[in-house]
Amino acid sequence: MSEQTIDKLFTAMRSAKGVPALESTVTSVLAQLTDTGKNANDLASSIVEDFALTQKILKLANSSMYAPFSKGASSVTSALDIVGADALLHLVLSTASVSANELEADAGLARTLMASELARSACADRTEEASIAALMYDLGNLLTTKYLPQEAAAIDHKVAQKTAPAKAEFDVLGMTLQQVGAEVAKQWKLPASIVSIIDGTGDPTLVGVAKFSCEASSLLQAGKEDDFARLLEALDVPYIDKSKISGLVTRKLAKAGPAQKAAPAIAAELALAELFKTLSRTQWKTVEELAAPMFTEIGHTLKTARCLLFMLTRTGDFAIRYASGDNVATVKSKLRLSAQYQPTTFHAVIMNNVDVSIADVSKLKPSALPEGFSGLLPNVNKFIVLPIASSRVTGLVYCDWESDDAISQTELAEVKKLRNLFLPFFPV
Repeated sequence: MSEQTIDKLFTAMRSAKGVPALESTVTSVLAQLTDTGKNANDLASSIVEDFALTQKILKLANSSMYAPFSKGASSVTSALDIVGADALLHLVLSTASVSANELEADAGLARTLMASELARSACADRTEEASIAALMYDLGNLLTTKYLPQEAAAIDHKVAQKTAPAKAEFDVLGMTLQQVGAEVAKQWKLPASIVSIIDGTGDPTLVGVAKFSCEASSLLQAGKEDDFARLLEALDVPYIDKSKISGLVTRKLAKAGPAQKAAPAIAAELALAELFKTLSRTQWKTVEELAAPMFTEIGHTLKTARCLLFMLTRTGDFAIRYASGDNVATVKSKLRLSAQYQPTTFHAVIMNNVDVSIADVSKLKPSALPEGFSGLLPNVNKFIVLPIASSRVTGLVYCDWESDDAISQTELAEVKKLRNLFLPFFPV
């Protein structure tokens, strides 16, 4: 195993704010903590639906502070009995949160939470165990994508060139993503029962459900419903109710509506994936040489109004280094992001290294937009802002729309992969 990879991952995690919790879950847990009619089981049922809160409560309960009492707490219910309500309240209040709309922009976290939901539907009599298993099974993939974006992009590049995923992971990291997850769980002092789910040696039912749920979630996120159906049909895990899984997915797809399943969206995803493969094959000399073909194709495929590349300057401001689309000459010369922190969505991206997707700009307060934004871009309906970062954010990829066109989660995932190609040009 590569100690260098694990050390780099933990260094990146220590300098970041952490994986956020879903805003609705945080609100629900806080409400239950003040409701005397609720007990630990009610709280646990809410917490296990969220990755951030689940890993934090398990990590705390198994820490040296509680070691004499924990005896290897492997469930949220047992962890709550150990740490108590006051510690849980502090933990929840100290956890960053995101709205449901913002969650959609974080494809990795959205995939993990969907996997947890699939696992709970699959194991009605073991919902907490199954949910935790699914949340933790993909730990290495989730953390590597979030905190080691350059390595994640390199793995994607190798896989795109037909390298087997496990080999690509080992070539880049010196270990597989499952090994990364297991090693992180060990360093967090999580019990052996959870580590064994991640490395595949544990309870066969939970391992099988977790593996299936993570693979199924990835397929559904990519719009590959036929592949999901084949995966479900081949699922061979005892005591699993396939009809409940199928029912859950059917309801989700019906709620999503036909627009998200339309062929044009799939075609756009494939076009962006092909663009990533093409751009990955070239050694680009300057950031502008890379941005020109990338932004042109993104604009054409996703029907954006503009794509902008911001870069950190010596003064600490962020200035536009490259721009493509409507009215970009004026925007490039006048739109800057101040080095001084302001309560805007752009500064939130810079400070917290998080992807942000705004579906309706009209609902934002004026203070949530950079100075001059509304005057320069009065017709923007929606936009995305993606940070470019190694140890800190030094660049931003921005795309906006003035039409009703929207970006799907699978399309956004491909844009994030393209964003990572800029990393070599940005200071660490």
